[in-house]
Amino acid sequence: MKRKLSFLSMFFLLFIFASFLLSCCSVNNNLPPLTGLDKFRMEVLNELNFARTQPKKYAETVLQPRLPYFNGNTYSVPGQIPIITHEGAGAVTECINELNSTSAIEKLSIEKGLNLSAQWLADDQARTGQMGHTGSDGSNLSTRINRYGKWSYCCAENCAYGTKTAREIVAQLLIDDGVSSRGHRKNILNPKLEKVGIGYNDKNNAPYGAVTVQDFAGDYVSY
Repeated sequence: MKRKLSFLSMFFLLFIFASFLLSCCSVNNNLPPLTGLDKFRMEVLNELNFARTQPKKYAETVLQPRLPYFNGNTYSVPGQIPIITHEGAGAVTECINELNSTSAIEKLSIEKGLNLSAQWLADDQARTGQMGHTGSDGSNLSTRINRYGKWSYCCAENCAYGTKTAREIVAQLLIDDGVSSRGHRKNILNPKLEKVGIGYNDKNNAPYGAVTVQDFAGDYVSY
């Protein structure tokens, strides 16, 4: 009799455990799938972190191969529309040299509130066709990121236009062609900036066909 009860008890416990596993699986299966924008944000985040954590490798594998495609100020990759740059290969070479002398820094982590603020500006500029860091409502970076959370230490914003892939967006901002301060590059490589949000819109009146916004903060707590 004792053996029979022991067997039944074991069977019951196994049944409960199996039910628990199935329950967990069903909960996970009900999680909302990543949207196309979510996936794009992760691609941009990974590209930013590639440059931050492996700057020398980024210079070697992403930027160095671009140099042969310059003819003066024209950057022309076979099969793509030629781009007239301000500085030509010089800006790329300068960026390569800086990355080669830059130490690895910590990865950025993505933050919901910063995503919302960056997306607001991307959508605003796609609607109005305007560029820059001032919204059509007169808002600046600090105003916008304070709508969705609380930032501290420092904050910064990058805007890229025309590029539609994570690699091209980040490379454009790192090279910072025509921007004498190299402010976009400095933001990406700033170790004090640890949180980021990403917005993107390629519809309607988006300047040059696409706008990407990156909002950074030293620290940030989303509402």
